[in-house]
Amino acid sequence: MANTIDLAILAAVPAEILPLSESLPSSGGFDIAGNLFTLHEYHGITVAIGTTGIGKVNAAATAACILTRFGPVEIWDVGCSGAYAEGALRIADVLITNEWIRGDEGVLVSSHATPAGNIGIPLLSRHGHDFFDRFSSHDFEPCRIALDPAPPGRYIPGYSGSIPATSPEEQTREDCFTVEHGPSLTVGMASGDPETARSRFFAHRAMAENMEGSAVAQTCLLLGAPFLECRGISNIAGIRDKSRWAFGKAIANCHSVIRHMLARHDG
Repeated sequence: MANTIDLAILAAVPAEILPLSESLPSSGGFDIAGNLFTLHEYHGITVAIGTTGIGKVNAAATAACILTRFGPVEIWDVGCSGAYAEGALRIADVLITNEWIRGDEGVLVSSHATPAGNIGIPLLSRHGHDFFDRFSSHDFEPCRIALDPAPPGRYIPGYSGSIPATSPEEQTREDCFTVEHGPSLTVGMASGDPETARSRFFAHRAMAENMEGSAVAQTCLLLGAPFLECRGISNIAGIRDKSRWAFGKAIANCHSVIRHMLARHDG
């Protein structure tokens, strides 16, 4: 069992994290809330990598167990996400979240859902500020390891980390992808058709949706831990035909950005 770690990288399911953990030298493992985590020494830091299970409750519970066991270590949530067709992201792009929006909690009326703020009871209060429906990256303790997350722009994927595409020739390469910083929406049920996805986009103006992000964010904010979320776009939200998804490419590009940020850490 590890005594200390510097960073925990979480994903909902093994397919979202195994290519990353298997690419790094391992120094053992341990169990957290029934989930196996592997330990890695990388660029002078100790990294724990593992899964939480799908959904908000699993993700929040596992994150809370890690922070209770190791203290306010840095938490990164990674994986795939569905981009809204009306937004700027496309399949295989990568979103680094700077605002987490809770898409399920609130007041439901016959025509639509209204924000949780209408209930009038905050989710939590921290440093004199009440939080209702969303959290901003500015609300968290600074990420020491990801001091300078990959800035928005075009990137070329690489095994050891993404490389910014600077020339016109690089930016038009077939494997080139875009990194954006923007809001993500966390939902308990993924959009099942384009009409639902479109409605969510115009209600929240998020760039993509996933099923865990804001729950881990809320846990980290509650327990005073730094937090970062990075997700590859595997599909357009509302399109459930998986023959039109690019899960493998989305995860590969996401992990390429993660390695980019880890490699830039100077210890």
